[in-house]
Amino acid sequence: MISTNDLQSLTSPFISCGMYAFTDDLKVAWQAFFNLFNDVIDDSLDSTIRFETDSITLSDDHLYIGHTCGYPLMKNLKNKLRPFCVPVFDAPGCYGQNNASLFVTSVDSEIQSLHDGYQGVAVVNGQNSNSGMNVFRHAVAPIAQEKSKGEAFFSRIIESGSHRQSLVEVGEGRADLAAIDSVSFALIADAWPALAARVRSIGFSEKTCGLPFVMPHSRLKVTDPRRLTFQFNEALNMLPDQHRQCLRLAEFVDVELSQYQSILDLEQQAIELSYANLI
Repeated sequence: MISTNDLQSLTSPFISCGMYAFTDDLKVAWQAFFNLFNDVIDDSLDSTIRFETDSITLSDDHLYIGHTCGYPLMKNLKNKLRPFCVPVFDAPGCYGQNNASLFVTSVDSEIQSLHDGYQGVAVVNGQNSNSGMNVFRHAVAPIAQEKSKGEAFFSRIIESGSHRQSLVEVGEGRADLAAIDSVSFALIADAWPALAARVRSIGFSEKTCGLPFVMPHSRLKVTDPRRLTFQFNEALNMLPDQHRQCLRLAEFVDVELSQYQSILDLEQQAIELSYANLI
């Protein structure tokens, strides 16, 4: 039997924020941030943040604010969701609102560049990831055209399920190369320094706009998106230093959907080089 409280939690507007919440400390910090945000807006949001990142959660009619990757946003979600701001992080590979991915290999590997990965094993966190797959595919595409002559560039692709597991696969020698989101890498290095020390970077990907906070079109019609960004920054300025440093958050800046078009442009460039799939 569903209690009144349970029913309210299922029907109240809620916030989903799981993209950079893969440790208990990060979850506590994000929860503290959104508690402050809730105080700032003085609204009847569900006070417990949901840390799911799947399309079902982001398509829920009761979603108030969500956090997602730009690739699924542009491929599958843009008819329902609109980005309104993006967090700026203090991490190597972050350039204001734009982020790059690190191309990594094992510290014991002889690989010095993506060219050296020919016929090796690559690992991606998921096929629907900009930072782990799309920018990786874009970087490999011209090399594949040159070296593989229409055949597979990599001997095998592993799908790990997360950037952290991709680092495990590379660090333990089951994969030769991976592309790791720069924010994720910094946060993983903070939490698991020994894991980060087992890999080394051989370069950075093309920069694209960072992971956006989004709101359903229906809610944004009655909301000022710039006001939301201002309120995010108000909450951030009240956040205790320990949580802010844990999240590596510097600020939030306004974004438009058009700023994520470059993600699809990178995909199209790979397709035009006959490299539609990372393989």
